[in-house]
Amino acid sequence: MKKLIVIILSILFCSHVNAQFKGRTPVGRIVPIKEIKVDDNLPTITLLEPEIIDGKELSVSEKMITVRGVVKPAEINKIMVNNISAVLLGNGEFYSNYTLNFGKNILSIKVFDDNGNITEKSIAISWTPDLTGPVIKIIDPPVTRGIKAVSKSDVILLKGEAYDESGVSEVLINERKAILKPTGEFTINLFLQPGDNQLIIRAMDSKSNVTIDTFFVSRKLESIIAAGKYIALIIGINSYEGYWSPLVNAVNDAKAFSEILENEYMFDTVITLIDKDATRNNIIHELELLTSNVKGNDNVLIYYSGHGQYKKELNKGYWVPVDAKSNSIADFISNNEVKTFMGGIPSKHTLLISDACFAGDIFRGRSTESVPFNPNNLERYYREVYSKTSRVALTSGGLEEVMDAGKEGHSIFSYYLIKALKENNKKLLDAGQLFNDFRIAVSNNSEQTPLLQVIRDTGDEGGQFIFVRRN
Repeated sequence: MKKLIVIILSILFCSHVNAQFKGRTPVGRIVPIKEIKVDDNLPTITLLEPEIIDGKELSVSEKMITVRGVVKPAEINKIMVNNISAVLLGNGEFYSNYTLNFGKNILSIKVFDDNGNITEKSIAISWTPDLTGPVIKIIDPPVTRGIKAVSKSDVILLKGEAYDESGVSEVLINERKAILKPTGEFTINLFLQPGDNQLIIRAMDSKSNVTIDTFFVSRKLESIIAAGKYIALIIGINSYEGYWSPLVNAVNDAKAFSEILENEYMFDTVITLIDKDATRNNIIHELELLTSNVKGNDNVLIYYSGHGQYKKELNKGYWVPVDAKSNSIADFISNNEVKTFMGGIPSKHTLLISDACFAGDIFRGRSTESVPFNPNNLERYYREVYSKTSRVALTSGGLEEVMDAGKEGHSIFSYYLIKALKENNKKLLDAGQLFNDFRIAVSNNSEQTPLLQVIRDTGDEGGQFIFVRRN
């Protein structure tokens, strides 16, 4: 029954449609069209170079690239890469050298076969030029950015690495060519001057990109000096009695001088004899200990600030200990005795600094000379003056009275002496440089003339006592 109803309805619908579109083509009628034949032998492109994932963009640093691939079947007429003919190699292989523009490049590869069929493949390549030079790293001596490497040797073998993806073509250090391995490792022998040595490293890659970096290797000047111990004997006396009037600044001078040696310079031992301790017996005792305990590579500094006396009838100058109550030489220490100790102390260098009246009496005979200071070759200079024994005295005056009064609680001589040591910014400072730094100030502000001379007949060979500043 249901079948019969469906058939009847279908007949009625078709009759209705035929009546409605009488004389015209009905909507539901299929009209034949021309058949399109699909060619199953269209060329296929296999890209060998550059290696790129379909649908992905490739980023390169080279401006020119090679597009290389294989087409199958091999019966092709021509291949175009962005409308530029590629080179056909046979067996369907082809290549094309293509110059990229900055940024994103769309490369269209079109293959035309002998039947007029066309196959097209597109790839996206982004070119960002390599403008970065090699990365430079110092291996030996170890260098941390912003911190100087330190060497005790005057010649070092500098080792490093220079890395760049395109390869490193050259490494120069201070305009000298380093030995460069294919791996980027480089080496060079360098001579170091004392102090800070600036190393300018210039590395170039195969694309002529350059990196310039600067490092510092510091050669310690004090390494030139195979110094033993630094020992100081400091004597300062204010509290005189009897014939001798008290002084005002001598103790301040001795204490301030002692402090700067201990805190700012490389002194291992500082012995002080202040006021009541600075007796004749104690002073002689300490000088005797120096003669028996000091080693041949040690450096000794003796500083005396107190009264001085000169006996014209004896043609001799003297130190006046704290326990000297009269003007008798029986209580004094003569410059001849001091000179004897200067020759007897077995140090490499001994420097006497005397801030007392008539201190210059310790210099007898004609003036002597030492090695002249040479700022243009500090290493050679310090080697030479350290290697030679020295026995030198720096005095506040000659055969004259000197001032106890001065500036800021110090004698004029000790004030400028201490000031020069405080303001010194050099690692090494010899006694001659120290003297030149303050002698004019003393002369211009007093009636006394400081002296620096060798103490004759004590074994001096022309060397210099060298102050070494702490870091």
